[in-house]
Amino acid sequence: MSALIEFQGFNKFFGDQQVLKGIDLSVQSGEVVVILGPSGCGKSTLLRCLNGLEVAHSGSLRFAGKELLDNSTDWRQVRQDVGMVFQSYHLFPHMSVLDNI
Repeated sequence: MSALIEFQGFNKFFGDQQVLKGIDLSVQSGEVVVILGPSGCGKSTLLRCLNGLEVAHSGSLRFAGKELLDNSTDWRQVRQDVGMVFQSYHLFPHMSVLDNI
């Protein structure tokens, strides 16, 4: 069975600073994974790359068997199946949770 999400040799830079270095990660369908580390170690950057919100510099990223790091990727379609929760969600304090959605 192939992985649902697979990073291979995945690298990301911000200028000269390499923030993700040679990431290899496979996640099977139904598997629960925790990405844990100190502030600034690249956890959110890795997730943002999975959702197409950041651009990787090299390596491979596959979702459901499809390579995402090519120019033909329809990120809107990918985002139908890959969600993202932002750290700073800026809800309106005078509104309910449902009203904020």
